Amino acid sequence: MGSVIGIPNTRVSDTFIRQQVVSQILSNQASLLQIQTQLATGQRIQVPSEDPDAALRIIGLQRLLEQKEQVQTNLRTGQSYLTATDTALSTVSDSLNEARSVALGAVGTTISDQQREAAALQIQQTIRQLMDVGNQQFRGRYLFAGSNTTLRPFETAGSSLVRYLGDEGRLSSYSDIGVLFDANLHGSEVFGAISQPVLGTADLDPVLTADTRLADLRGGLGITPGSIAVSDGSSTSVIDISTAETIGDVAAMILAGSGPMVLDVAVTPAGLEIEGAPATLLTVREVAGGTTARELGILASTPTNTIVGDDLNPILRPTTRLADLAAMFDQQSGLQIVNGGTTHVLSFADAETVEDMLNILNGSAAGVLAAINESGTGIDVRSRLSGADFMIGENGGTTAAQLGLRTFTAETRLDELNFGRGVADRPGTDFTITQSDGVQIDVDVSGLETVGEVLGLINGLGGGTLQARLALYGNGIELVDQTTGAGTLTVTRTFPSMAAIELGLIPEGQQSSAGTMSGGSQVLTGRDVNPLETEGVFTALSRLYVSLKENDVLGIQRAIELLDRQAAAMNFARAELGARQQGLESVQSRLESENVDLQAALSQDLDADLVEVISNLNARQTAFEAALKSSAGTLQRTLLDYL
Repeated sequence: MGSVIGIPNTRVSDTFIRQQVVSQILSNQASLLQIQTQLATGQRIQVPSEDPDAALRIIGLQRLLEQKEQVQTNLRTGQSYLTATDTALSTVSDSLNEARSVALGAVGTTISDQQREAAALQIQQTIRQLMDVGNQQFRGRYLFAGSNTTLRPFETAGSSLVRYLGDEGRLSSYSDIGVLFDANLHGSEVFGAISQPVLGTADLDPVLTADTRLADLRGGLGITPGSIAVSDGSSTSVIDISTAETIGDVAAMILAGSGPMVLDVAVTPAGLEIEGAPATLLTVREVAGGTTARELGILASTPTNTIVGDDLNPILRPTTRLADLAAMFDQQSGLQIVNGGTTHVLSFADAETVEDMLNILNGSAAGVLAAINESGTGIDVRSRLSGADFMIGENGGTTAAQLGLRTFTAETRLDELNFGRGVADRPGTDFTITQSDGVQIDVDVSGLETVGEVLGLINGLGGGTLQARLALYGNGIELVDQTTGAGTLTVTRTFPSMAAIELGLIPEGQQSSAGTMSGGSQVLTGRDVNPLETEGVFTALSRLYVSLKENDVLGIQRAIELLDRQAAAMNFARAELGARQQGLESVQSRLESENVDLQAALSQDLDADLVEVISNLNARQTAFEAALKSSAGTLQRTLLDYL
């Protein structure tokens, strides 16, 4: 068969020609408009559809640049606060140096009463000046109030006492994406405005209940989510407890997932207990190398009918009920807190939870800050009051001791008494106790190390008729004369020993003390010679002020030691602040460099090449003009052109 040759046909309709011409003109106009827009804006693309890949990169870079810009704003703001804080610290440091000079000048024997009074007034003025510094504001924010920046942090509580109302919170800001820095120093860091804690040495040991959170077990380490395998020898069930939140949930899941096994799962005060049917031997194993069973204390590779879990040791929480504490304490009696010369009696009779107890402590007028300790075993109490003695004692019961908060105990070391001056250790009789029946007991405390040893010595010498104990109310050593003589229970020091005074049995400046009748016996209660204090700037200055007023040379010397320690602490605070500022300056420099790099990367994808744009503009203009000329010639044809 021969090939078929097509017949070319170049004739097209006028409509098609017009459509093609108009389409060409519109295309040239669109291209020309795009190039003109690039030239006007300097940007290569205007909408993401023009270059989707580049648009994604541009959006990411723009978002990153905005975040970096906000970070730089944060840095500048934080640096301004740190600079204002540094200026305030410089003022505090200068004031401490001046106060130390005043104190050194007052130690000499040639100073007159008028000069000493003037020095005391100068120290009092220094306290006021430093309070003004402590209450300094910058941009409407108190610099040293901690996280509560709207609260005035310091207030007077007497002629030379200062109370701190702020907290120890830190204000954090971003120095980079995901990186925080502290933008403040709180009053406790700078002024030592909160005392060291009275550590709650007693482990309150909350019992385990069904509502105990898994995260609170094992001293706060929690339980690793996973599965356990329970077997009774004939069948095995793998139980997933990864969704459990409480130990009660775990018990319920084990019971529900035991399958054909007959089990009894109980939450005891210490841990879990799993019991099988009579004559059934149970084992509990880990699954896939997990640690869940071991952490729950029920890992049992040796078959047994009853698996008694280990003590899961839950930590103390504000919501812990006082009734759920294994170490029950005397809620009715309460305790006494002496702060600023005032005795505050606090009762926990109406408290139901640990939070209630903390609220009673923190809401009292005693000026204390109470919180659960870091290990979650007990309660720590600290004083907010500077310049005052701080003590926690009993109120006729055992509450303070059971909470581990009593500041004067049998374990208190003698060398810690009297703010570390201790009790003089010299051989021979230190003091004589005369009972009401006239019997005299000579006491030599040399070689003893604790208050408990002193009590034991006196009780041994008393032969059962004289009892030495810790005071039932407040603190101190208490002597109880159980004889029925007509005389008076007295304690007389043996010169030159100061032991009886240093133990608090005789008031300072006196040679003897006498007991009084109480409950049918004569009782002599000594004073508390183990007071605590807030070791800070205001305490040092307050102690110096009082010592100058009373011409107490030893007190002035101790105040100078406190000032030296606070000056050293101030130097550390300023060094830390300087390190922060230096670190922020380094971050600022790095962010500026990163900003240049990011802008360069953004420019590569977003900015138009002006040389290329101008060249393309000329080409598009020429093409557009050619299209217009071509269309003019094409659209002017008539029917005569086809004849």
